[in-house]
Amino acid sequence: MSYINEALKKAQELKDSGYEKYHGMPGSLDNGGRRLRVKVLIYSASVVILVFLVFLGYRWFGFSHEDKKTSMADAGKNQTGPEDNSLDRKRLYEKAMGLYNEGRMNEAKKVYEAVVALDPGYIEALNNLGIIYIHEKDFEAAKETFEKAVRLKPSYVESYYNLACLYAIRGDVNQGLRYLEKAISLDENVKGWAADDSDLDGLRGSDKFKKMIAQ
Repeated sequence: MSYINEALKKAQELKDSGYEKYHGMPGSLDNGGRRLRVKVLIYSASVVILVFLVFLGYRWFGFSHEDKKTSMADAGKNQTGPEDNSLDRKRLYEKAMGLYNEGRMNEAKKVYEAVVALDPGYIEALNNLGIIYIHEKDFEAAKETFEKAVRLKPSYVESYYNLACLYAIRGDVNQGLRYLEKAISLDENVKGWAADDSDLDGLRGSDKFKKMIAQ
């Protein structure tokens, strides 16, 4: 009996051992299945994330591109080119002349100043602004304005002539004659301007003046 029992015991041990080995296999298969499912989930999540990132990138690039085009279009609408600025200056200059001719001196001055602010080299506006300064008896401002005009355009006869008038009004005969002579050298028509201009009365007693304007 002991032999049979021993044999049965061993058989049972072998059976149990085999069962345990087999029992362990489903566990291994379950783990593998879980790993497979995890891999599938990770892969799916990666695909979703990639698609989402591509979508975001497209949206960002698309909006940025559209915003850029819109910004450029707006800039094009708001940008003022040289021709537009030139037209603005011209309109303002003509408006200032109209105000001056109507005797609205203070308003004309402000508009001339606006023209010069837009274009500091607008010679005609500078010259006319200097004339208004003379009317206001702001002689220093008039002098600086006329001198700036002739520096910018040495051949601009009107500002030389107005400097002659300015110095004649201030009683500086030598400087008045000097600038009058310069103006005549640039344009003989200045002689006709000077003949009846009361602003030059301070120079009329000079023989040099008489010789300069003689026809």
